[in-house]
Amino acid sequence: MRALLAIVLSSFTVLAFAQKGNPGYVVDGSGQVVRTGTGLCVHTNEWTPAMAIEGCDPVAKKPVPVISVIDSGVLFAFDSAVLTAAGQEALNVLIKQIKPGNTVAVVGHTDRIGPAAYNQTLSQARAQAVVTYLSSRAKANYTVTGVGSTRPSGKTGQCTGPVNQKLIACLAPDRRVVITIM
Repeated sequence: MRALLAIVLSSFTVLAFAQKGNPGYVVDGSGQVVRTGTGLCVHTNEWTPAMAIEGCDPVAKKPVPVISVIDSGVLFAFDSAVLTAAGQEALNVLIKQIKPGNTVAVVGHTDRIGPAAYNQTLSQARAQAVVTYLSSRAKANYTVTGVGSTRPSGKTGQCTGPVNQKLIACLAPDRRVVITIM
């Protein structure tokens, strides 16, 4: 009877450890996943495929997105949505990474100079110009978003003063296009 009680109590101890780590697996006192005699990992009744861990279950490799942030000064002249020759060259480097079936999200940003509605339109036009160029050279699924000046880069907090060349230069990091290839 004591032996049976010891087995039952040790089972509760193992299950208690399962709750502290990944609740999908039974773990021993040292935090290691408990395996059967044939090497299979022991799942708890809470296990789902989303809890799969490498070494126990097949784990799908999540693709790592390629994120490129291109300064709008490279892609466009100030206050323009027409791609420059330098911008086309920068995009040509990126095109090599785009494969059919990829989803490519293009988000245009502007600085805070000018009315919000104008900045929204300019950011959308810049993102669309990038997608038009990319899609003519690389087949993929493209999305276009313009966010105007609503998402500053975080690098321009000290940019103050009247609108002049100094302020325009200081706000350059806010003028960008973010391209994410998934």
